[in-house]
Amino acid sequence: MLARILTTLVTLPIIIACVYFGGIAFLLLVLLLAMISINEFYNMMKKKDFHPAYWVGNFFTIFFIVFAYYALKKHWEPAHSAMLTGAAIMTMVSTLFLKRPKEAIVDIAVTLFGMIYIGWFFSYFLFIRSLTERGGYLLFLMGTIWALDIVAYLIGSAIGKHKLFPSVSPKKSIEGAIAGFVVGLVAAGIFGFYAGFDLTHSLILGAIIGVVAQLSDLIESLIKRDAGVKDSSALVPGHGGVLDRMDSFILTAPVVYYYLVWVILK
Repeated sequence: MLARILTTLVTLPIIIACVYFGGIAFLLLVLLLAMISINEFYNMMKKKDFHPAYWVGNFFTIFFIVFAYYALKKHWEPAHSAMLTGAAIMTMVSTLFLKRPKEAIVDIAVTLFGMIYIGWFFSYFLFIRSLTERGGYLLFLMGTIWALDIVAYLIGSAIGKHKLFPSVSPKKSIEGAIAGFVVGLVAAGIFGFYAGFDLTHSLILGAIIGVVAQLSDLIESLIKRDAGVKDSSALVPGHGGVLDRMDSFILTAPVVYYYLVWVILK
């Protein structure tokens, strides 16, 4: 717990400053988190004797995020979707050089999954950041998820008795999930004022985040359980790996982005 607190105190101001000021600092932050995360993911897959194409996955993770950054400046956002097609083709071709014809399908699938799960979805952080001058929408998302995660963890650890998905994550409880969801609504209502949302949109987004963030967390838990590991790595003192800290954001960012552009900003 002490390691968790100290790590948070050191990293939190840096992350918030990068989001608030944006620009190259924010791009570099997202790239750093993404590069560590995808290699943590591929390393977990290696434990299952899969052989992802590291260089392809890393290249396209960087490409998705950097392209998103410059696409926003040039208004090329629609071209962002075409990049996934190119990445899929490149991944399939790359497996010819892995010399594992009997496991080619699995290696293609693992490589592609990592690129989409991390490179593609992480690029949505840049899209959300671009919607406000000082990153208000992204700070809203971050504050809501952090409040939800902290309360779900504390309540689950203290009074959690009914397992949520014991086959996926034995420590997560229904009590913790409910507490996290409720606090997520409250946090969304509070942070929504900073982001400029009316209360209705804040609560709707809070409900969306409260559900999707916890599902996103469970997806990463499922990956770790399948790989037979407790944490994605031991890089972050008291927290496990970077992917462990990003898990709640990965599926939530795209969902929140489309709510913002299709509903609030339409």
